[in-house]
Amino acid sequence: MKKLLTVLSLSMLLIVAACGSNTNSESETSGETEQADTKSVLLDFQAEVVSVLRENNDEISAYESAKAAYLDNETPDADKPSTQELEDLKGPAVEASKATVEGIEGLTIPAELDESKKEIMSSFDELTKAYNIRAEQADIEDPSVQEKVSEHFTKFEDKMGNVFEDTGLIKPSFAKELE
Repeated sequence: MKKLLTVLSLSMLLIVAACGSNTNSESETSGETEQADTKSVLLDFQAEVVSVLRENNDEISAYESAKAAYLDNETPDADKPSTQELEDLKGPAVEASKATVEGIEGLTIPAELDESKKEIMSSFDELTKAYNIRAEQADIEDPSVQEKVSEHFTKFEDKMGNVFEDTGLIKPSFAKELE
């Protein structure tokens, strides 16, 4: 009788241990699925941000490239755009910068990214500063504008990169997406 009780007790103990093991596996699997969902949502959100940035990028890039050539002392005069050509490019670039700011401000952070919302909003502040500088300080003769823009854009990339790294993803380069 004692042996029978011992065998039954051991059997019950094994059954309870096995059930507890399944519960842990299920919660681990649930956590992994949740993390995979967050990664997927973050990657989709990245694509949405890149889409907003690309939408008006041609006008901005055309102006900034022409301005860089105009200000470059090593560029032959024959290859430099005229002041009038720069003025013609400046207006659309300013409007494109303003439209990009509106697009950034119109982005909605998905609920799955609520844990990172503060960091994302902070990164967007840097991004809108960069595009506002492009819009407000598009003076042809001022070479420092691009430096200011780059500084804020780099801060944006760093902050967004932290969100990606915290989620277990590789830090993206938004600048390369715009090239």
